[in-house]
Amino acid sequence: MVSKVQPLVVILYKHALLGEGIAEHLHAQLGVEAIIASEDDPEAVMSTLGLGPAVVIFEMGDTLRQFDLTTLAPQAVRIDVSTVVTRGPVVSSGVAGMERILQAVRSCMKVDEPAKTGPGEAPVGRPR
Repeated sequence: MVSKVQPLVVILYKHALLGEGIAEHLHAQLGVEAIIASEDDPEAVMSTLGLGPAVVIFEMGDTLRQFDLTTLAPQAVRIDVSTVVTRGPVVSSGVAGMERILQAVRSCMKVDEPAKTGPGEAPVGRPR
């Protein structure tokens, strides 16, 4: 049986509604459980990044600016979902929408294939 291994996704939020909403959307669309933490809690930020996430979704705020996400999560895909409030149209390639988030998480999902056996061999741990 072939199954997909779920990537570890961490969401660091400034606004709880945004963090929880993204986590719910990831679960509904991809079945992925995300770990969410407030960016205002430096200990929570450090401990969640210490888990070695495949994807870090963050809202850049004053507290999070203290951390170097590139150093703390070097292998992770980092996605900035910060809001931009200004007058007139804003085009910002650095700010991600939901489709970009889903694509990034999908790209980190690995396929876990069953062990191959030769003729007359049983998979490891199974009797013949």
